[in-house]
Amino acid sequence: MPHTIAHAQQRLVMLRMLIDLMRIVHKHYAPPDEPFGSRVETLAVGCCVALGTLENKPFSVAKIATYMQIPRNTVTRRLERLVQHWGIIERRGRHYYLRPEVANRPRALASYREVRRAIQRAVAELSILDAAEN
Repeated sequence: MPHTIAHAQQRLVMLRMLIDLMRIVHKHYAPPDEPFGSRVETLAVGCCVALGTLENKPFSVAKIATYMQIPRNTVTRRLERLVQHWGIIERRGRHYYLRPEVANRPRALASYREVRRAIQRAVAELSILDAAEN
């Protein structure tokens, strides 16, 4: 007898949304030769840097390692890739920052609209599924 997974449809919607969000960010920020999925860790480290920049609480290697629960040497390698190959962040002292000229370019600004649509689509689907359960 197969086991069922509680709230499987809702989880499916959330998983699709998470992957869609990562693809959108990757499409707008990663270099064209960087395949999606090969370095999702790099994307996550870049998101930490962006988070710190936008909150005006920049991240250091140690802070990212703690936040992501990954080794510092892994963080260092991912940051080097983001600085050298992706060109979207910069290092100032011990901290890393999202480069404003990258964040403000038209395709990066367009990512917000795509992310918003993906989230709205997921919310609509979840609302229908939740209403059907009640």
